[in-house]
Amino acid sequence: MIAIGDLVTERSPTSAADLASFDRQFADLRPRLLRICTGLVGADHAEDVIQDTYVRSRSRIGQLRDPLRFDAWVARTAVNLCYNTHRSGRRLRDRLPRLVAARPAAADRDVGLRELIERLPPRERTVVVLHYGHGYQTDEIAAKVGTSPSNARTILFRARRRLAEQLRQADR
Repeated sequence: MIAIGDLVTERSPTSAADLASFDRQFADLRPRLLRICTGLVGADHAEDVIQDTYVRSRSRIGQLRDPLRFDAWVARTAVNLCYNTHRSGRRLRDRLPRLVAARPAAADRDVGLRELIERLPPRERTVVVLHYGHGYQTDEIAAKVGTSPSNARTILFRARRRLAEQLRQADR
């Protein structure tokens, strides 16, 4: 067991005192993390990334090898999560044009993509949001919704087909 400052790390289960120490150190580091994340993902997403950083780092505190590097370890986690935010945004921007053909519709009949997705049956809507909104692959979606990967692909295919039909109807 290594004790540096208030933080104690070991490979065994983390004690309540260790978690309380983590919480104090994270609170001290939070303003710095906010500046880093705001610079990388913008003010809109920075708070979400910091919350994710807190949850991930706290659950993995036993993996910290050098307690003197706590600040760097947590900051690196935050930066990695910022990169993940950019990747999922890029995946969404890359996939959405393939999902819908961008055709201008009459202003009185314009139906937003979000509204069309919300009209999908719950199972299809879940698969579409997980795939395009969060970047999950169909095998990961299958595990999350409790179905087979081939069934998840089928649901995604049907949802795309239904969305395309709704877009055609909205353009008429």
